[in-house]
Amino acid sequence: MVVTRIDKSQLKVGMFVEALEGAWQDNPKLGRRFTVRSGQEIDIILNSNISAVFINTALGRDISSSYHPSGCRNITTATKQDKFETARKIHGHAAEARSLIEDVCLGRTITMEAFTPLVSDVARTMEENPSLYIGMSRLRFRDSATFVHSLAVAALLLHFGRSMHMDDETIEHLCMAGILHDIGKLTIPKQVLQKQGPLNAAERKLIEQHPERGYELLSSHLSMPKLVLDICRSHHERLDGKGYPDRLGAEQISVEVRMSTICDVFDALTSTRPYKKGWSSQQALSWMMCREDQFDKTLLWQFILSLDPEMTKGIL
Repeated sequence: MVVTRIDKSQLKVGMFVEALEGAWQDNPKLGRRFTVRSGQEIDIILNSNISAVFINTALGRDISSSYHPSGCRNITTATKQDKFETARKIHGHAAEARSLIEDVCLGRTITMEAFTPLVSDVARTMEENPSLYIGMSRLRFRDSATFVHSLAVAALLLHFGRSMHMDDETIEHLCMAGILHDIGKLTIPKQVLQKQGPLNAAERKLIEQHPERGYELLSSHLSMPKLVLDICRSHHERLDGKGYPDRLGAEQISVEVRMSTICDVFDALTSTRPYKKGWSSQQALSWMMCREDQFDKTLLWQFILSLDPEMTKGIL
C-alpha cells in the first residue's frame, strides 16, 4: 500500500482516500475509505474542517498522474503506423463479426467456441492499440455500420469489464454480447435502418422491436450465455423505467446491462452517420453525465476514468 499525504486543495477525481486529517464525521455519502467520483464530493471535503487527505496511490490516481484502474491499460496515443496496422485488423475483425452474426440470422448452430478467436483478437488488439479501436467509429463505412458499431461496443465492453476487474469468463461474454447486441436490427428494412433523417412514429416503433427480435434469434441457440441474452434484450432499458422493450425498473437492470447501455450510447453519439456528424468524446460524455435517469452515474464515472485523459478533457 502506497499512502501519500496531500493538502485537501490537491484532491482530484479518481483518487482513493485512505484517511482524512482533522475534524471529520463520516459522511454517509462518502464513507470512511472511498474513491473520489465527482467535483461535488471534493466540495464536501473542501468545505469541511479537514486539513489534509491521505490517498492510496495503489488504488487510485496519484497527485501528478491520471487515474489508471489496476489491471487495465489506459488508452494511449498511437503512431501513424500503429493506426494503419490496427485499422487493417479492425476491418478484418468486422468481416469476421459480420460472418458470425449472419450465421446466427440464418439459423446455423453457433457455440461460444465459435466466438473465441474473434474475442481473443479483439482483446489482443485492445492491448496493442486501444486508442484507435475505441475511436473506430470514424473508420466505418455506411454499408457496414451495424457490424462496425457492434464490434466497437464489444471492444468498449471488454475494456470496461477489465477496468471493473471482472473475471475472464464474464469479460468474454461481455465482448460476445457487444458483437451480438444489435443483431435484431438485421431484421429491420434497410430503408428504415439507414434513413437519412428523423424517423416517424411507425418507423420508431419498428426500430424499437430490434432488442426483442434479436433476443428471439439468440434464444434459439441453446448454448447462448444468459448474459449475452440479457444484454441483447435490455440494452435500451433505462433506470427511470422509460426504456424498451420491457420498461424495466432500475432494480431489474443488472450491472452488466447498465455497462452495455453506456458503451452502446457512447459509440452511437461519437459515430458519424449519413444523417449526423459524430460528437467528440468530451461532448458525448458530458451529455451522458447529465442523464442520471438513463445511466448509472457510478458506472459512468468508472467508464470515464478508464479512458484516455485526452478523451475526457474538460470532464475530469
